Amino acid sequence: MADPAFDLYRDGLKRHRAKDYEGAVRLLEQAVALDATLADAWEALGVLHDKLGHVDLAIAATERWAALKPDEVMAHTNLSRFFMKKGMKEKAEEEQGKARLLGWKQELASGGGHGDTALQQAAPAAAEPAAPQLVSLVSGAASSGGAPPPPPPPDPALLARKIAQFEALVAHNGDDLLSRFSLGRAYLDAGRFADAAAILETVVEKKPDYTAAYLPLGAAYEKAGKLARAIKSWTRGVEVAQQKGDLHPRNQMQEQLARLTQAPRG
Repeated sequence: MADPAFDLYRDGLKRHRAKDYEGAVRLLEQAVALDATLADAWEALGVLHDKLGHVDLAIAATERWAALKPDEVMAHTNLSRFFMKKGMKEKAEEEQGKARLLGWKQELASGGGHGDTALQQAAPAAAEPAAPQLVSLVSGAASSGGAPPPPPPPDPALLARKIAQFEALVAHNGDDLLSRFSLGRAYLDAGRFADAAAILETVVEKKPDYTAAYLPLGAAYEKAGKLARAIKSWTRGVEVAQQKGDLHPRNQMQEQLARLTQAPRG
């Protein structure tokens, strides 16, 4: 059965690819006029309005997207960028925090990823360090005495989409460290270890106290076979985490260092 709103959305994307941004906006606005619940069209409108320099319209469209898809990390990431362009730093940081929290929660739900800092829910700070242990307990493995099952492999199509999205964000705004960090994590999940290390290195170069970046950076180097660089990254990460009071990532990196540097047992 024909869906006029979706057809307009699809034609709008074709105009976008042809770099006819104003034509794409007209078609997408027609699409959401027919179906205001078409979240993908609101997402595209936000991106296009931003490209055209219509930041207020970009914010309005992306807020509609976030209202329809409140758990969509990219909606809050884009809002953070747009608010920063308007000089609304507090709002930008609020949306950036939402994006981080959603990313961590989704990572936990999928099995914990690579052990990066994670929150099970928006719980009091005292409960946060216990979240990774709680996830392994509810899996049922702990009660049987065995090791928890490995997390399921990421969906390749979804991972490729995430990588493309974050690559576009980094290309659009090289100062967006959250997008760089997220791209590095996506590269790591995809097995692109050299790419992950390279992009995460730029994060800690631009912001040396970005604690969360050191854990996946060390993991990328280790998986790439560069153990000395992994040890160096985690050692620096422990120092940064200690200075900032980020105890959970500090403990995680200390565990990784102990694993790599302990003497072999006979």
